Parts: sequence; structure tokens; C-alpha cells
Amino acid sequence: MSGLGFVSNVAMAESLTYVCPFCDREARVGKPCPGCAKKSPGKTKAAKKSWASDPTEDGLSLPDDDFDYEDFVAREFGKSPHKQLGVKWYWWLLGVITLLAMILWAV
Repeated sequence: MSGLGFVSNVAMAESLTYVCPFCDREARVGKPCPGCAKKSPGKTKAAKKSWASDPTEDGLSLPDDDFDYEDFVAREFGKSPHKQLGVKWYWWLLGVITLLAMILWAV
């Protein structure tokens, strides 16, 4: 029985460690890697978030005040007139005839 306790303690000790993917040193679970912790400079300055922009680039990509919207639309979509959306006259006629037929059938 004493041998089983030793094997389970060894297995438990191995399961509480991992190999660091950056420096290939063995580290304990819940603790920083001893190899990488020595290399890190610490948290002296705040880490830049992925969505944060550099303050030196503030306003560089904004369009001019004299932006011509009509010219932009003409360049992007062409100068041909757009197709007018709406319902054709024969669909209106079919709807009115169907509505009249439903009213006459119900009476």
C-alpha cells in the first residue's frame, strides 16, 4: 500500500506542472513561468489595448471639410440612374381583384 501512495503523489505532482510554450521550462500550475517571469520587465506602463489608437494618429484619416458627397456617389456607383423601387401597376390590379373576389365570396 505504501507504493500506491508514492505513485499517486508523483502523478499528482506531474499533473500540477506544465511545460511553458515560450521557453520550454517546467512551471507550476497557477504560478508564472520562472524563465519567462525573469525576462518580463514588469508592469511599468499600461499595456496598449488592441482597440486603442495611437494619439499621434488622431484625425489623420478624416475626410476634408469640402467633401463632395455627390461626386463620391458618382465615382462609387456610376452615373446611371438607379432602378426605381415599387410595385408594378398589374400587381396592384391583381390585389384589388383578389380583394373584391374575397369580399364577394364572403357575402
